[in-house]
Amino acid sequence: MLTPTTARFTLRAATVADARAAAAVEIRSWRACYRGMIPDRVLDALSLGARTDAHRRLIGARDGLHLVATDTTHHDVIGFCHAGPARRPGPWAWEVYTIYLEHTARWHGIGREMFERVFAWVRPRKPPSLIVWVLEGNHHARRFYEALGGRAAHDTQSSVGGFAVTEQAYVWDRVP
Repeated sequence: MLTPTTARFTLRAATVADARAAAAVEIRSWRACYRGMIPDRVLDALSLGARTDAHRRLIGARDGLHLVATDTTHHDVIGFCHAGPARRPGPWAWEVYTIYLEHTARWHGIGREMFERVFAWVRPRKPPSLIVWVLEGNHHARRFYEALGGRAAHDTQSSVGGFAVTEQAYVWDRVP
């Protein structure tokens, strides 16, 4: 468990004031992770303004769990996670909409801690089931979800910036 006194990073509830910083993390993460999976023109066209607006809407809706990870030294937002009711009907009631970290913040347990907080948030809700979508080619994220006990379920065709992609669902029928 991350604590402010023993860790370089800490987690806290996100506020609307965090929206721009979270959007910047998302864009940098997309450009680092998805280069080669999504065309450069799509990644280069990501808009800080549009992504900031999306984060403001999610956080402002107040019907989910919204976390940011910060660097305890500089207090910079280095990651975030948004979760809430599943967007598509099905057996999984809750969904992790987004989880991204700065590339330099990986391998410190932050993503795992975010998921542990999501699991704790979902557990008392009915049914305590969870889904997350990941690009099929994002093997790093897929291994991460598998290590957390998620199982690959169905996939679906989608698009990002007009580019066709396959998204893989990872599910927890009952969160741990």
